[in-house]
Amino acid sequence: MSTDFERKLRQIILNDQNMGRTISLEHLQRRTGHDQQEIKAILKKLRQIPVREGGLGS
Repeated sequence: MSTDFERKLRQIILNDQNMGRTISLEHLQRRTGHDQQEIKAILKKLRQIPVREGGLGS
C-alpha cells in the first residue's frame, strides 16, 4: 500500500507527463514541499512497483 505522499508524487508525475511538461526535482520539491532526498527515495521505490499496482515501473 502506498503512502499519501507516494500517491501524490505519482499523480503529479503522471499529470505532468500527460500535459507534456518537463519534470525536475526542483519542480517536484516546490509542488510537494518535501526535500529532494525524500523525493529521490520515493521515486526509486515507485519505479520498482508495476504501473498496474500503483507504481511507475513496467
